[in-house]
Amino acid sequence: MNLNRRSFMKYTASTAAGLWISSCLPDKAISKINQTVKEFHFTAVQTRVNLGSGKDFVAWTYNGQVPGPEIRVREGDIIRVVLKNNLPEDTTIHWHGIPLPNPMDGVPNVTQKPVAPGETFVYEFEARPAGSFIYHSHFKLQLDQGLYGPLIIEPLSETEAYDQEYTLLLEDWVLQDVGGAAAIRRRPAGPMMGGRMGMRRQFPTSQMPLPEPVYDGYAVNGRLLSAIYPIVVNKGDRVKLRLINPSSATEYYLSLAGHVLTVTHVDGNPIKPVPTEVLRIGMGERYDVRFNANNPGKWLLAAMETGLGEGMLRIPVNYRGIKRTQSVGPIFRQDMLLANYMDFTFANLWGDITLPPDRSIYQTLSGGMHSSFWTINGQVYPETDALRVQKGERVRLIYGNHSMMPHPMHLHGHFFKIVNPAIPPDMWILKDTLIVDPMQQIAVEFTADNPGKWLHHCHNLYHMEAGMANVVHYAQS
Repeated sequence: MNLNRRSFMKYTASTAAGLWISSCLPDKAISKINQTVKEFHFTAVQTRVNLGSGKDFVAWTYNGQVPGPEIRVREGDIIRVVLKNNLPEDTTIHWHGIPLPNPMDGVPNVTQKPVAPGETFVYEFEARPAGSFIYHSHFKLQLDQGLYGPLIIEPLSETEAYDQEYTLLLEDWVLQDVGGAAAIRRRPAGPMMGGRMGMRRQFPTSQMPLPEPVYDGYAVNGRLLSAIYPIVVNKGDRVKLRLINPSSATEYYLSLAGHVLTVTHVDGNPIKPVPTEVLRIGMGERYDVRFNANNPGKWLLAAMETGLGEGMLRIPVNYRGIKRTQSVGPIFRQDMLLANYMDFTFANLWGDITLPPDRSIYQTLSGGMHSSFWTINGQVYPETDALRVQKGERVRLIYGNHSMMPHPMHLHGHFFKIVNPAIPPDMWILKDTLIVDPMQQIAVEFTADNPGKWLHHCHNLYHMEAGMANVVHYAQS
């Protein structure tokens, strides 16, 4: 998805919608009457698609396309999305990373009643803060069936100078009807066997949770392999890439051959620019990066091969006027510069970093060993204990990963600071999704300033569906 600055200004001028406010929307939205309303109509529907592999299959889509339509607005606009559900089951839309009003968060049976087949629901909220975000279904395995898309909020005043911008969604696919949910058909029905003692009583179904499917396609913006649209640049261009990972169960290590990437934003939040040769991006994470087109040729922005197919993710980066036919990919080496959380410094410090938190809550992440369940503090959602908070509290979550798998932990409705003791306070950064590696302990801290019930979970879809989730519950909400 390529959009230059002039095209964006035309888009902004042409998509302003009427200023009516529906009586079914929260009172908070009515106060936005003087702001520009950008209205979008989404129909969730089954669609036969082809991602460029020559193989058609049935996906679940917004408006018949994968990924869903890009929502692009300016900071402070009002986003109104009218969702019509033409699927054979309930659905919702979650606005990943945006601390919006609780009734708009899109979590079934936590923040809203699911949208039933044939029904319509209106989401409305203020576009704030600026950054790269995702929208996706939060109902069962629908994320893995194709229900996701990019949400880009442009800042009121642009501080970055760049000549071109591309939004790149990195996607894992099961190339058969109903996508990752096809794993259901590969799983024999029957009572649970094995697992943790007593887990049968905690888990709400009579079946074990589904394992991760075997992905046979890795796509960029809904295109596979040679069908992936190239990034086309001129020598001397300053190029911005919005890298977004809506994958259900895949993280990527990316490198651009012949160039260094400079990280400028993490999960939408600005940081002091950091150069890197390799960028790790987990499920639900977003990174804005830039590179200088100063090395003419035909190159690949590619994912490191991990043995499960992710090396099939290759994005051509082509300089205009270069006649070479074959693209050059990165050669991954152990000594390559790999930027991580400790290398990032938030551009604008947030709150009083000298005060201790009001409360610390330990979150033990476990599962996967002799069990199909993934747990927090030994419990399976929805039977997990709620994280009860008071409005205004500063809450520290201390993660201890006792499993052999990484867990990208995501908190709805809030940003948090990474406050690991190894990181100096003046380097704490704001994120909403954090990879907790195997046998790692790391802490985050958030201010309870957005009342409601908010889901907190692993963003590996199959870990979440197998129990790794709980709810932040404000008192009196």
